Amino acid sequence: MIAWFCRNGIAANLLMIGLLFSGSYVAFRVLPLEVFPSFEMDTVTVQIPFRGATPAEVEEGVLLRLEEAIYDLEGIRELRSTAAENVGTVHVELESGYDSREMLDDLKNRVDAISTFPDNTERPIYTTSNRRRQVISVVVSGDLPERELRKLGETIRDDLVALPGLSP
Repeated sequence: MIAWFCRNGIAANLLMIGLLFSGSYVAFRVLPLEVFPSFEMDTVTVQIPFRGATPAEVEEGVLLRLEEAIYDLEGIRELRSTAAENVGTVHVELESGYDSREMLDDLKNRVDAISTFPDNTERPIYTTSNRRRQVISVVVSGDLPERELRKLGETIRDDLVALPGLSP
């Protein structure tokens, strides 16, 4: 096949032009283009107070049981536990596309079904958070005094923040 294209240079050039046009079409028409793409990371946190307990007691009495109850829930991307004095905390990071409210309901059902918590534990505290990560940084530089560069940077920031869907 390579030998045939070597003998027929026009065919090789036409194939190259066809590939360039089809690649350009896909790049500009089919692929979504977002100047500021949305990047969300939803988390659900379960916090269980355990009065008078050391971190080791919190881990053994609360966190291990809690992790065993929820580790197999669908939609969990990462599970992080923290044992501190008097409290155990589990942060559940959700996979993209999963609703944090549904996960919260599933977590409540699983945690409420645990009957082997120590006597000094209090009711669980549930929180949800939707964090957005920074997706772009803008740096302004040039042969201008610092005051003018700062003013230009603030103008650019104000213009960007004025766009719908953006925050500083």
